[in-house]
Amino acid sequence: MSAKQNEPADSTVLHLDQFASGAAAKPVPAAEQGVTVMVRLAAAEAVEHGAAPVVPKDGGAMSGKEMLGAVSYCYAKGVFESDEIERKMLKDPALRDAVRGEMPDAKAIRRFRALNRGAIQTTLEKAFGFLRRKEKAELMKPLPGQPALPPVTDPAGESTVMYAKHQAEDRVQQASFVDNMSKD
Repeated sequence: MSAKQNEPADSTVLHLDQFASGAAAKPVPAAEQGVTVMVRLAAAEAVEHGAAPVVPKDGGAMSGKEMLGAVSYCYAKGVFESDEIERKMLKDPALRDAVRGEMPDAKAIRRFRALNRGAIQTTLEKAFGFLRRKEKAELMKPLPGQPALPPVTDPAGESTVMYAKHQAEDRVQQASFVDNMSKD
């Protein structure tokens, strides 16, 4: 049996090219559009509000905002290890083309995470908050021919805020733990 057969199947498909400016737009499955769109919006908002991400000099051709979006997206999708993020980036031909082959390596991704932990967490909080509000709105839509449901009273969105904060903290901590276990 070859080493390739012993490797687990790569089940997490990432659309990382969506985070590089100049990438040829390819269609993203409808189920993925929410996550990619929400993380891109959250990364842009985090950068606009002062979270200027620092990209290590060996971070490739991705800008801080692009790297923030890509790393945050990976964490949102459950890909935490910098080596695995690097592999996913290398497998994305549209991303490689967009950054002219100047991809960040695992060490640069690890440093980016360490230097930008707060910006990544803020981005994830915003993205999970956007997604949670979108899910709640979908649940509240009446079925055809049915009366509209009364609005849910959560004026401050406290449950959404806490959910988003918890999800973001958990993923940033998982990424830190995984990277510390596999450090070179």
